[in-house]
Amino acid sequence: MNGRRKVCGWVLIFVLIAAASLAAQEWVRFDGPSSAGTPLKLAGVLTTPPGEGPFPAVVMLCGCLGFQDEMVGAQQSSWVKRLVEWGYVTLQVDSFGPRGREEVCGNPTAVSNTLRAQDAFAAKAYLEALSIVSRGRIAVMGWSHGGWAVMSAVDAAYRESNTKPFRAAVAVYPYCTSTAMRDTPLLILAGAK
Repeated sequence: MNGRRKVCGWVLIFVLIAAASLAAQEWVRFDGPSSAGTPLKLAGVLTTPPGEGPFPAVVMLCGCLGFQDEMVGAQQSSWVKRLVEWGYVTLQVDSFGPRGREEVCGNPTAVSNTLRAQDAFAAKAYLEALSIVSRGRIAVMGWSHGGWAVMSAVDAAYRESNTKPFRAAVAVYPYCTSTAMRDTPLLILAGAK
């Protein structure tokens, strides 16, 4: 019986250690850009690595299919897992749901790239207020329609002059656009077959 208790004790310790090492994930709400004077609350999923931080962070913007799409969810989950393992806080922003939309593929300008860039900066401001985040080390990453928003986010022409840029940006197969006043290091990933 003593041996069985020891095994159970070790299993319990292992389970507790494994649980403590898992990333914490929660839905959050934060102020977004207002339109026509109407305040907007954006939503997103905040995932933090184990530990006290402060950690660098990545704002994540999905493609036109929307945040709740199964394929998008699987794609972003794999990136969240990877980024958290590397020691980043992630914030997956839902730009469509709070505006009453599931997706914008049929009408990409229904929630425009510049509006989503503003959402990214709203998410950045939210992250900067968290003690677990290293304020000067926040990047933005977006796919397709979200990549298009990243292209606007790195262009100083699309934001107020007192808004500091992201530390870095990644646009994955973005809609093509030019940047007039790019002031952020930008990686564009658009691979062929």
